[in-house]
Amino acid sequence: MPSEAPFPLPRRQYRWYILFFNVLMFGSLAGALVMTLWDTGAGVGWQELITVFLLVGQAGIYLGIILLAPGWPVSTRLLLFYFGACLAMWAVETWLTPEIWWLGFAYIGQMFGLLPLVGAIAGTVFVSLVMYWFFMTQTDLGTTGAGMLYGMAAQWISILAIFVFLNQLIRTSQERGKLIAELEAAKRALELAQVREAELAVLRERERLARDLHDSLGHALVALSVQLEAVQRLYRVDPERASAQVDELKVLTRGSMDALRRSIAGLRAPGLGERDLRTALQLLCVDFGQRTGIAVDCDLDAVTDKLNPALAETVWRVTQEALTNVEKHAQAQHVAVCLAHEPGLVMMRVTDDGVGFRSGFQPAPGHFGLRGMRERVEGMGGTLRLDDAGGAVIEARLPLISGQ
Repeated sequence: MPSEAPFPLPRRQYRWYILFFNVLMFGSLAGALVMTLWDTGAGVGWQELITVFLLVGQAGIYLGIILLAPGWPVSTRLLLFYFGACLAMWAVETWLTPEIWWLGFAYIGQMFGLLPLVGAIAGTVFVSLVMYWFFMTQTDLGTTGAGMLYGMAAQWISILAIFVFLNQLIRTSQERGKLIAELEAAKRALELAQVREAELAVLRERERLARDLHDSLGHALVALSVQLEAVQRLYRVDPERASAQVDELKVLTRGSMDALRRSIAGLRAPGLGERDLRTALQLLCVDFGQRTGIAVDCDLDAVTDKLNPALAETVWRVTQEALTNVEKHAQAQHVAVCLAHEPGLVMMRVTDDGVGFRSGFQPAPGHFGLRGMRERVEGMGGTLRLDDAGGAVIEARLPLISGQ
């Protein structure tokens, strides 16, 4: 498979550079063609015809390989063919029509723009040897003088140094363009990741709301439906018992309304918002204790306020979910919330003295609390541990981001 050229110059980014070389090349070939046919008083001979044919051939090769190349950059194999064929034609042209020896300069500029430095120098040496042969065979050294040859050599070295500098400048520009392209790609990937993270957060909130409605309102509606049917039957045979069940239905309805309000409040809650993590967790524990009557011990490390916002949000959400599970399922009398730093990580633990995980740590169908916590923790590169010794233990260990 052909390898790529060393300087992949995007047509859009280097359009003026490419346009300059196109004009230079076709202009040089046109000038050489005019010089070949300009002074032909004796008529056009075979030498001029061959030269014209070769010049047209050079233009065709340039048009097909460089100007109208199907892929860009042009492969090294095609470039070697292009320069090899065109320089060979130019050497024959210089032998047949010495006046157009200067056409070699156009190829030198192209070689330093398209070939690796070693290849450009090798091609330049070939062009130099042809020009040296031209001056040796077409000029009289006696009249020209060694000083003129030395001056031309100095000029040639200066031109070569300029082309080497331009070669390195093109390489630097190409590498800078590559870095810019990589940065733009990384920016697009980051923006896409942020969009996906936002979509994932929405999906998580939908799952949380579905779980809350299923576990609270769904169960309550089922119980209400069953008890209403029972009341309907009891009114005919035992009105007093039916009235007592109606009072129970009122209590169940009020409880369902409270659960619905909490779910809506959780849906509206923006997470931490402008609050620091330690204050938010303290308020969460106080509200939990007042609402449920369960005693809460809250032990929070003061340096948790310095956590990265994404990490702090995860700790807050996991603690909130853990306390919600305690309220709904644990039947506990006491809860302990602990948040502390350990080397390289932050640890959040919620323990209670309730019934524990009676289902082998596997959530029942339709219950998403434990799965949601695990997804949040693992999404931050952490681990979630569940234990069932004398109650439930939920422990999340999250790695600290560098600099925290």
